[in-house]
Amino acid sequence: MRLKLLQVGLGPIGVAMAKKALARGHDIVGAVDVDPTLVGKDVASVLGGAASGKVCARVEDAPDADVALVTTVSDLERVVPSCVPLLRRGIAVVSTCEELIYPWKSLPAASRQLDEAARMGNTACLGAGINPGFVLDFLPVILTAPVEEVRSIKGFRVVDAGLRRGPLQKKVGAGLSVAEFEARVAGGGFGHRGFLESLHLLCAAFGLDVSGAETLIEPVISETEIKTEHAHVRPGFVAGVHQGARDKSGRIVLDLKMYVGAPDPKDSVVIEGTPSFRAVIEGGYHGDIATCAIALNAAEKIKSAIPGLRTMLDMPALNAPFARLG
Repeated sequence: MRLKLLQVGLGPIGVAMAKKALARGHDIVGAVDVDPTLVGKDVASVLGGAASGKVCARVEDAPDADVALVTTVSDLERVVPSCVPLLRRGIAVVSTCEELIYPWKSLPAASRQLDEAARMGNTACLGAGINPGFVLDFLPVILTAPVEEVRSIKGFRVVDAGLRRGPLQKKVGAGLSVAEFEARVAGGGFGHRGFLESLHLLCAAFGLDVSGAETLIEPVISETEIKTEHAHVRPGFVAGVHQGARDKSGRIVLDLKMYVGAPDPKDSVVIEGTPSFRAVIEGGYHGDIATCAIALNAAEKIKSAIPGLRTMLDMPALNAPFARLG
């Protein structure tokens, strides 16, 4: 099905996603970004493809579309003002905002706003991504489908941040001193966002109580000097972040290590139950490619979702398109 898509946010992920949407045969009918150097430009000149319209500074000025792809920030409360007007107009929203993966517990007021706006517009709003959104939350749910009984779930993700885009390397603190890292953690909002929301989604899927959950965030210290295009990490300085979360019973444990130079990157899920097994994705999903892919795959199915604020638990099964021959 050919969709009319609105691209909200023209950062690295937004531009990549819009270009991939064009390659799939969808129409980009407009774009929104607050960057004054982009506002007023032809969207086609920014994306280098057969897109239409001009870049707007406000979603209220954007053209109608089937789905808006919102790729702006991780903070849900800053995303809500962009999503609500679109949803009220009947434009479905798929966003890579990490806190939107399962916001009902951590941000109930923002969740209600989005849910009410989507119901008013008879459409749906969804947070989609690879992590959060799949590897450490939805994938473990899927893997238990043929399992008779689950006793525990442990999810592990190791990512070499040096192979990823500059903003992500900055987000995990690559190059900071330990003191700078700890100051940013103390200030709040640092590290890989949406981690607690992943735990909330898993607990919701299995009916576990989220109260009393424990989290950790600590620096990964480099023993060697590492230089990337975007970061310079000296020995004794921060290469990235180690984050963890577990429910109060310890039956669900999530562990993420995302740092420059991480050896043997992989994604793995360990299920203890009947039967018990370990599933491993060698090399791990490439975050930037996978984020664009899962958001586009969701955009192609979101019109089938029940109106309101939805999570991956509510969505019809997603799939990638087959590659074209020739």
